[in-house]
Order: sequence, then structure tokens, then C-alpha cells
Amino acid sequence: MSRSAPSKVLIAFSSILLAHACYSAHEHSLLSTVLQSATPSAAGTPTTGSSLPLDITLETLVSVALLLVGIVSSGWELKPISLRKYAGLLESGQIVPDGMDAKSAKGKKKGLFDGLEERPGFLDIRKQRKEFADWIKQQDDS
Repeated sequence: MSRSAPSKVLIAFSSILLAHACYSAHEHSLLSTVLQSATPSAAGTPTTGSSLPLDITLETLVSVALLLVGIVSSGWELKPISLRKYAGLLESGQIVPDGMDAKSAKGKKKGLFDGLEERPGFLDIRKQRKEFADWIKQQDDS
């Protein structure tokens, strides 16, 4: 089994458990509403809905906790914090620098700062504004 298969099973199981808990809570609220409307309350005494039974509350909490564990365990592998280890993994080709896809990285020498060198440059608004103003002046002159 792959690493994510047990977490997918856990996510599926806990989702079904959560759906059952929601259905049980809905059924309980419908039943309490029907019972309240069937029994007349004392004059002037407001009726309050009953709280959820303990088993539905526990089922909800357990299913949410299992769902969170499944989601967290199915997450991606974290990158190393140590620069030396990260650089070693880059140079060996085990990981690809940020900003590069795996296809474009094949066949290229992978260095530590290749991701920085291949990213698009920053937009120079002042330069573009000057070029636009020059273009407008040129259009006005002609």
C-alpha cells in the first residue's frame, strides 16, 4: 500500500461516521420537535429543545478527530529545513527547485539557486509608464 492509501481509508471511514452523526442529530431534532408539538406546554412556559444525546456528541467529536488525522497524514512530504540537506537533494535530483516543473528540470544541471534564476522578473511599473508616455508623445507628433 502507498503512504496515502491508509489515510484515504481513514478519511472515507471518518466521513461516513460524520455523515451518520449528522443524520442522527437531524433525526433527534425532528423527533424532539414532533414530541414538543404533541405535548401542550404549560400556559406561558416556553419550551426549549432538548440537547443532543451523549452518544451523538461523542460520535461527532470522534469522527472529526479521525478526519483531521486522516487529512494531516495524507499531506505532502515537508521540505528539509537544513540548507545543506536541501542543496544535496537538489544536486542529486531527488527534488526539483520551486518554480520549475519536473519536465523542464530533466537534463539540466540542478543547482541550489536555479529556481531563482529561472523565475520571471519583477514588473517595472515606472519603466512601463515612461515607455507608454513616450509612445503617446510619438503618436501625438505623427
